[in-house]
Amino acid sequence: MMGEGISGETKEGFYIRLSRPGVYVPSAKDPRNVITNYDLEKIVDTSDEWVTSRTGMKERRISHDKGVKEMGLLAAKDLLNKELIDSEQIDEIIFSTNRHSNEHEFPNHASYVARELEAREGIPCQDQAAGCTGLIYAIRTAYNTLRAEKDKDKILVIGSERLTDMTDYSDRSTCVLFGDGAGAFLVERFPGDVKKGIIKTFVGGAPDKGNSEWPNGFLSLEHKLGKKIKPSEDPDKKFDLYEKKQNYLVMNGKEVFKFATVAMKEAIHKVLEGTGYEVKDLDAIIPHGANIRITDAAKKGLEQKGFKGVVYTNLERYGNTSTASIAIAHDEAIEKEIIKKGSLYIIVGFGAGLTDGAILVRH
Repeated sequence: MMGEGISGETKEGFYIRLSRPGVYVPSAKDPRNVITNYDLEKIVDTSDEWVTSRTGMKERRISHDKGVKEMGLLAAKDLLNKELIDSEQIDEIIFSTNRHSNEHEFPNHASYVARELEAREGIPCQDQAAGCTGLIYAIRTAYNTLRAEKDKDKILVIGSERLTDMTDYSDRSTCVLFGDGAGAFLVERFPGDVKKGIIKTFVGGAPDKGNSEWPNGFLSLEHKLGKKIKPSEDPDKKFDLYEKKQNYLVMNGKEVFKFATVAMKEAIHKVLEGTGYEVKDLDAIIPHGANIRITDAAKKGLEQKGFKGVVYTNLERYGNTSTASIAIAHDEAIEKEIIKKGSLYIIVGFGAGLTDGAILVRH
């Protein structure tokens, strides 16, 4: 099943811009906010060589004191500071995240952000979940809303995740992957028939049916007794382990890898269809940071089709931050001028559900 946004390069009298993102990640100034591969060697049966060769990751951030809502709010504040706009100018808020069993999710995270930002009265607020593709889905929703509702100009879109809180640190197949962080974009309509901004969106997916050994799907939650980590009070130790029964992420890595490798390439080709652009025209691709082997496999296939741009990811330093990963990498890509004025690029994601999606943008 799939869905597409109509190409933005039409004579409509406006274009829809994707801003530079606002970002929040736990500060590396406190070493307890950083989980390195060497830290994991002391926690579970693994090694830096094993993790690096299979994932490309060297470290990831962990939020001990801030939940999904708080990190999302901080990313939104960073965005408003960068864009130099007041929260009362925002017409709608969409908050994308996975379902976190230890978070208070009622009524919704977007309403919390609206309250803390002192947004104007009557502003629509909603949460959206589509696995790690959630931010792509949320941007698509904002894009289509601005095309249809002419009384709105600015929609705040947030992706925030605290996956370390759902990580079982006795499971080496998953605990090496996940980190915490948040990102926020402003999706904004401007007058003018120009070839820039969001050109087209695409979302797709395949129901995660699993198999007899994985009846709940290849990427899901399991309520079980697992191990969690917290900062140690022992000055000679960084983290302490403790047991807790709750919902933890479980994954059949082999099956998810098979889906993601194909989904990333297909989403890129689908979002280019009907636009007049080909992969050879792209300056950059920013993928969801899940696993460097997925990214490298997709890149190799795209290069065979003529792609000569940059595939930018920073998963080696942040791990898989799910809905936040594209925003965190996107901000760095702008800072490093991988994305600059006039660049044609794609952001692409894939995740639980199973879901995938991509957005074609002219910066």
